[in-house]
Amino acid sequence: MQLRDYGRVIARRWWVILLFALVGAATAYGLSKLETPMYRSSARLYVSPLRPDYGLTLVIQNLIRSYAQQITSDKSLARINESLRLDLSPEVLRARTSVAGTADNLAIQIDYDDPNPLTAQRVAHALARNFVEEHQRRMLVVEPRDKIEIDIFDEPKPGTLARPRTMTNTIAGAALGLVLGLVTVFLLEYLDDTLKGQESVERFIKLPTVGTIPRIAGAGRGAARRHLPFQLGASGGTGAMVASGEAGRLINHRNPKSPVAEAYRQLRTNIQFASLDTPLRAILFTSAGPQEGKTTTLANLAIAIAQTGSRVIAVDCDLRRPTLHQLFGVKNGTGLTTLMVAPTLEELYLQETEVPNLLVLPTGPLPPNPSELLGSRRMAEIIARLRQEADYLLFDSPPVAAVTDAAVLAPQVDGVVLVVMANKTKRELAQRAKAALEKVGARLIGVVLNNVKYDTSLHNYYAD
Repeated sequence: MQLRDYGRVIARRWWVILLFALVGAATAYGLSKLETPMYRSSARLYVSPLRPDYGLTLVIQNLIRSYAQQITSDKSLARINESLRLDLSPEVLRARTSVAGTADNLAIQIDYDDPNPLTAQRVAHALARNFVEEHQRRMLVVEPRDKIEIDIFDEPKPGTLARPRTMTNTIAGAALGLVLGLVTVFLLEYLDDTLKGQESVERFIKLPTVGTIPRIAGAGRGAARRHLPFQLGASGGTGAMVASGEAGRLINHRNPKSPVAEAYRQLRTNIQFASLDTPLRAILFTSAGPQEGKTTTLANLAIAIAQTGSRVIAVDCDLRRPTLHQLFGVKNGTGLTTLMVAPTLEELYLQETEVPNLLVLPTGPLPPNPSELLGSRRMAEIIARLRQEADYLLFDSPPVAAVTDAAVLAPQVDGVVLVVMANKTKRELAQRAKAALEKVGARLIGVVLNNVKYDTSLHNYYAD
């Protein structure tokens, strides 16, 4: 991954990182609030020889390390516990006490933490005073020239809050959450092998992206019905597109000023300019897997081309799960399979739609052997006959990875468009689909990327 790839990953999943940071901060804040506040009081002891002597000073620096053990000895702590009536064990007192030499190595810092700031002050003072008194008793039997004086240099004051440091903990929790969020995001990116955008399509599939189609919001049946308040003719009649969820996917007919419709018009332009020397008149649409939007793409592209005045025939070659007739609201009693067994090709069973210049050839009755029919000589004759009736032929076929129908039909058309869906189509599946089409000599025009998030600020511009 390049640096800009990392930026895209973060931009795409920023909310995950933010969520982890917020959870980390909230967790640290909550734990800090649950923790018992501890107040720290400190006393400083100054250690010095009665006579200046460099050698004795070095001895004192070594002795200071042992003084810490004397201050927190069981005997000393038991005496303090009894005198102050703390009712605490030596282990608890020792855990709350910290003794260390200062930077100049001629002083001892005694810190004591307690839930009560005044108790912290009393115990810190008692620890310092008890040690000084014991030391003075030990010095009674020491030669005057070797004596070491220890005095309380800084008297302890009422304890100040030592922990929890809520603000510090909250910031640390947020920072930790941020790091965990980044790790999670890149782990998800590593595990997620779906195609994300145009760059990933061109990087992994190594085909140009001829169209990026924004997500069609509310494309479900109920949602589409709410957006279509009128009826468009007798249900099931020839040329009548019913205001249903299927018809709602025909964006270029229902909402021609929308950004989605504009994306299909851009796709139309890109395909028309894909080959100027040999114009692409018969184009096959397929996908790597099911439910990736190939039929919707074909239907809207057919409308976009028909709106320029060109005559278009949309042919449903999905002889297993046909849906093109549902999109355009036409009957499926006769169609492609009817032509397969017809004695002549005079009657093509084309059905008109509400879109001028756009005809539909549905599948007709579903056969038991779709691949054999699509690869037959009769199919080649049908395609040649349809070329005489239209400027453009658009063929809808099943997913390449599922069945061989598209691969069988691909060599008989001018070009093939592979439709994939952002954040759904697996990279490996799309690569296998491309390999299967190249194996039969198909001319791959490029990839249409569906379900791409677009800038919603463009909506008002196109809606005006």
